[in-house]
Amino acid sequence: MANEINTSTFDDLTYTAAVQPVVIAALSEQGGLWRLSREFNIIDQPSTGAKIPTETAWWGSPNDNGDGVDTELDGTQGTDVSNTSASTGSVTISSGEYVVGMEITDNVIEDSVRGIDVFMWLRDRHLKAMDLAWTDDFCALFAGLSNTVGSTGVNLTIAQLIAAQQGLRVRGAESDSTVYVLDNQQQSDVDDALIAGSTSMAIYAMSADRMIGYAPTADNGMGASRVTMRFRNLPVIATGLTDTANAAADVVGACFCASSAANDAAGSTTFGHVWKRLPRLETDRIVAGRSTLMVTSSRWGCGELQDGSGTGIVTDA
Repeated sequence: MANEINTSTFDDLTYTAAVQPVVIAALSEQGGLWRLSREFNIIDQPSTGAKIPTETAWWGSPNDNGDGVDTELDGTQGTDVSNTSASTGSVTISSGEYVVGMEITDNVIEDSVRGIDVFMWLRDRHLKAMDLAWTDDFCALFAGLSNTVGSTGVNLTIAQLIAAQQGLRVRGAESDSTVYVLDNQQQSDVDDALIAGSTSMAIYAMSADRMIGYAPTADNGMGASRVTMRFRNLPVIATGLTDTANAAADVVGACFCASSAANDAAGSTTFGHVWKRLPRLETDRIVAGRSTLMVTSSRWGCGELQDGSGTGIVTDA
């Protein structure tokens, strides 16, 4: 037949789909790892960075077989005490600016499906993106740690994971909050090692298994925290935001002391971050463009506080 009335002839009246009042979020990495570092606040202070004094040990070094304190503190009867020199150093964490801006025309707001607040939705996504940017810069600090385990072009091993934590203790860190942050590839390497014939959980049964302290989390890292398991009874976090090294042949994770009241007091916290401007959302009406400019900005920075309390993990990408 001919001259049927269909969706082509009545395309002004019919739609192929009804727009729903919801926006499905894009898949994304998870941020927030920067919260594992110690916070400093320089808001309203006339500086772009925070200078943080550090103590210089005058009583020897960890793991020096006691050489540093063996004789220098010995006293002799009737002999005046000699002065012991004490000094300090410092680390500086500088802040940088993070900003995202979007100009939204009035038509978009006026013609959007009811039930979606475009401004509120974009505001939340601005903060999500900024959180990821902070986390990416935080993870970049792992490559700067002086003490590392792993071999370029070689997969991460169970022995290297153990050595990463042992190094913190040997270098004198006193920590009640220690974490592993691994690249996704390193996490896969660990999973492979735990089911391999030579290092499987069957081999690590009983006492050996208790030594590595392995236990998968209930959700196997599917939650927002991305904690995949506990190793040596410490949380292991997997992320895709770590840096590469050696011309992208390797990826860089870390085992380090996270910020806590005890770690901060002991000087063991590995990393710090500084706020110069908290996240701020501002809007500006652009009359000529019949639009509104949304700008979210912050000033934030991160840096290393205690090199010895962190171990970089550099293994095959």
